[in-house]
Amino acid sequence: MANLAGTPVFKNAIRQLETTDPKHPDTWNPNYQDLLNNDVWLKQAIEATGQDVDAVAARLGELEAVSDASVQRAVTLDWLYRDNRIAFELWAPGFTLIDAIDTAIVQAVAGDDSVDVESTAQLRAGAYYVLADDAGSLLIQCTAILSENRLRIGANLPRGFASGVLTRCSLTRQGAAYAEGAVGDIWLSRPIDIGTDIEGGAVIVRRTLNGGEARLYFRDAYHADWTERVWSVRRQGGDIPDGFADYEYSLPMRGEGSLRLDIEGEPLVIRHIVAVAEGTGLSGFINPAQRPAAPAMASPAADAGGVTERPTLSIAGYASPGGTPQAAVQFQVSTGSAFAVVLHDSGAQPAGLSYAMPASVLASGTLYYVRARVQDTAGLWSDWSEPISFTTAVSFAYVAAPLLVSPANGATDIGETPTLQTGAFAVVGGEDAQAASQWQVRGAAGTWTAPLWDSGEDANLLSRSVPAGVLQAGQQVYYLRARHKGSSLGWSEWSAEVRITTRDVFATTIGVALITAGGNGGTWAYVDGAGNPIANPGSAWFNAHPVFGGIQDVLIDGQEMVKIPAFYVRRAVIASGANAGKEAWWIADQPLEGYHLHPAFRHAGADLAQVYVGKYQARLYNNRLSSAAGHMPAVNRSLTQFQADAAGRNAGGVSGFMVWSVYHWAAIQWLYLVEQATMDSQTRSGQGRVNASSAEVVSGSDVPVGYRGIAGLWGNVYQWVDGFKLVDGVIHLWDQYGHREWGSTGRSRLAAPGDLYPTTVMGGSGGDRNFDDVFIGDSGLTSNSGATVPDVQHFSTSVEGEHFPAVGGMYSSGTRAGIFCLDIRESASAFASWLGTRLAKV
Repeated sequence: MANLAGTPVFKNAIRQLETTDPKHPDTWNPNYQDLLNNDVWLKQAIEATGQDVDAVAARLGELEAVSDASVQRAVTLDWLYRDNRIAFELWAPGFTLIDAIDTAIVQAVAGDDSVDVESTAQLRAGAYYVLADDAGSLLIQCTAILSENRLRIGANLPRGFASGVLTRCSLTRQGAAYAEGAVGDIWLSRPIDIGTDIEGGAVIVRRTLNGGEARLYFRDAYHADWTERVWSVRRQGGDIPDGFADYEYSLPMRGEGSLRLDIEGEPLVIRHIVAVAEGTGLSGFINPAQRPAAPAMASPAADAGGVTERPTLSIAGYASPGGTPQAAVQFQVSTGSAFAVVLHDSGAQPAGLSYAMPASVLASGTLYYVRARVQDTAGLWSDWSEPISFTTAVSFAYVAAPLLVSPANGATDIGETPTLQTGAFAVVGGEDAQAASQWQVRGAAGTWTAPLWDSGEDANLLSRSVPAGVLQAGQQVYYLRARHKGSSLGWSEWSAEVRITTRDVFATTIGVALITAGGNGGTWAYVDGAGNPIANPGSAWFNAHPVFGGIQDVLIDGQEMVKIPAFYVRRAVIASGANAGKEAWWIADQPLEGYHLHPAFRHAGADLAQVYVGKYQARLYNNRLSSAAGHMPAVNRSLTQFQADAAGRNAGGVSGFMVWSVYHWAAIQWLYLVEQATMDSQTRSGQGRVNASSAEVVSGSDVPVGYRGIAGLWGNVYQWVDGFKLVDGVIHLWDQYGHREWGSTGRSRLAAPGDLYPTTVMGGSGGDRNFDDVFIGDSGLTSNSGATVPDVQHFSTSVEGEHFPAVGGMYSSGTRAGIFCLDIRESASAFASWLGTRLAKV
């Protein structure tokens, strides 16, 4: 036979065979049976592989053996619920959501909070399990694995277990066909993810049609406790076997979550459980107890007169007995209360409470009736509301309802304080001037009669920012609306509602972009998270920021320290907009995509909520490094000695004190740069003690507060920093995970050793060390005139050996000093009368 290996026919045949994998039903090829029956395909496969008929038949037999009941059921369900993310429970290996093998109970004593089992190897702390014996089933949560045979549970046992199993499912599984559930049995799924939509999806349970109950619960990141869902629709007949029915439950689960099914009332047979990303929309018997409540009309008010041509129709609220989210709203207008003839039908509008009537429907001086109904995400409609009547004005002259243009309707990833913006003020049938506006926000389950926020009559005519504290993070849904007021015609109708969804985490971001290098500190501009120019936020804004405003003086172990809250950083070139091509530095108080926690806030691999640095340059007291006002700085001590002096504080239950590191220093530089928008600290904040013949006490009159309460960041004495050194001219840094492990970055600055006044700073990665986290000059000038960083950065001209940095400058440094001043020339054993350090604590 000819060898067809490598030909398109062969590749296609083998691809179809290989993707027929019962362990991955989403790749199941529904034409598999056709392939088995296709003699031409089989002949080509045999020829291509060079195998004999028996070998190929054996391979096909293996597939066929596992492709009968479970695979074919999976294929059928996949086709039924096509275009959905889907998860199956079919009770067979490869098609089950049960993720643990049963382990025998050795002992479980009533009143105890531990259970002894044959093995805890597969168990996970935080997960739920079932203890099952002949007396019934009990739901437990494993809170800790105590040993290979013992686990701790979340509550004391109400009864003892002398036998039985710890399991994820106490239903009796009958092969790959079905499971039998006795009253009290429990099924628990592994974590599944069917999507992150706020509306969630659905679960379909095919079960015995009898008086028993299959009570469904779920948990996810937004529902820490088990939350029950009640079925909305029941389907029978068609492809559903006699005596069975499909029960569909709305499932507002977002992202990864787990399911639970409890059997109550009567025993049930469960054929399958299917979770899908959206409700099926399939018809069936509607559970009357789960239909949304009939809404009440809110506007126009009942019997209102003088209504404009384009009123905004609205209902008072939405209510669902099962808490199922709203999917739609519908309004109808008629000239008769019986609605025998419908003049206008809005059709199903997206979830919301209001609808703006179009023009040229209503006539002036006419009586009309309006009614509404709502639909939930399970597809269930409420009854129509009681109709109300209204009469239009004799003539139409009114302020037009504005269009809320920003944020866009349906916008997601909205921050905490979005700016609302309407279109231009407009009048129909007359003339007027805008006098005011009004802005409102409601929650998805709220009403306009009690909005979350109401601006009241507002002089902000076309735009207004939502104040902080109104919107909450976590993909929460809110609705916005606005209206305009004319000087003579009064208020317009409310705009159509705009629906928004907030981002997972609110982060208050602020950045600065380097517009022009050089110029004694550079030319900088404040930018938003996208790199767009913004006005200087001002000191009040920074004081209210969680990070900048959170910097505060504290007393720890008798030491005057300054607390710095953790923050996240990003350094990048702006991709588009007015600042395209400019490099920018951003700070955020929360984790965002593209940002990382500054390594100053990592210790031994763990994240820190804050760090502490000495308020003052360090002194030595009782052979321990100290931070206190009114004292001369400690000098004439080597870095090695200062490290021991700082560690000496860690006694008697005190821990975490150290010499400050390059990362503590750099974190302060980050904050200073972003708030002050300059690298020229002497010009912006004061020269400090840089033009003297000796040092002064650390709180002296010309040792200024360098930044937000941290005194003497430059001038008076140079300050050793740990975590940074040159080894034969190559930069070495501590790792960025807080382990204080030295490592080579493999890089040296571009400029030659000696003095440098940088115009550029190093960036990018050096292994587990990131130059974006620190401010090390790369290239520049030999004088500070025209430098981006007008502070000197000196690298030892003696390249061989190890050299450690001191920062800030000293009493006689003059214009060389500043917050970005860096001098690397001494070994760790060197000491001098102009060289001190600063205390820190993690």
